[in-house]
Amino acid sequence: DVDRHWFEKFASLLEQNIRGVQLGIYTVAFCGLGIALRSVRPFKKFTSPSQIPNTFFESNIKLNGKVISIDVTSKPLLLVDHYPIFCSKLRSVGPPLPVEIESVNVSQNGVSWLQTIIKGENIEFTLLKRNPDSVSCIVSMKNRNIAKHLVSLGFASVAPFNLQLRSLDIFTKYYAELLKAEERAEKKGAGMWITPYKKYSMTDILRKLQFLFGVIVAMPRSTIQLLKLKA
Repeated sequence: DVDRHWFEKFASLLEQNIRGVQLGIYTVAFCGLGIALRSVRPFKKFTSPSQIPNTFFESNIKLNGKVISIDVTSKPLLLVDHYPIFCSKLRSVGPPLPVEIESVNVSQNGVSWLQTIIKGENIEFTLLKRNPDSVSCIVSMKNRNIAKHLVSLGFASVAPFNLQLRSLDIFTKYYAELLKAEERAEKKGAGMWITPYKKYSMTDILRKLQFLFGVIVAMPRSTIQLLKLKA
């Protein structure tokens, strides 16, 4: 009986310790999950550059959203309704996130194209750099690179190389593709690269007519009569 009593006491103590260990494991797991959720922010809707964690830019995270409008106050910005990773349908209402298409100078035709084709569509944007009022991104729609498409149409030119992003392989590859697209567009004479025909003003036309009329008036009478006979 004494041995049985000690055995039951030992088993009870062991069971309590096991429960304590399990509780500790569960606590650590929940804490880890909380930290992970805080860093990833799967339910967070981003409405300004300052809300996006630095780790998102360091890892070049790809986000999703819908283009609400195009801001042309200074340089064209896509105003995007960002979709959180989880529960995007239950996202809160807030101002759109300003997204800049990295490394392109968009022409007026390009702005019109964005307003016609991109506005109201879902896009993906890969984070590259945080600006004071926007985020610089590689933007794509239906697996099509928007910047490359604009440059190919001659609706945008390639901006100078951004030295702040020179260490990013994803950016250097992206920039090289833009340069190739611009070279092809320039050779084809697409968009802004089209060779304009020489346009004459009314003053130029009158000057030329005056010159021709003066030549005819200055001709000898015999030459004019000869031209009439040949006609």
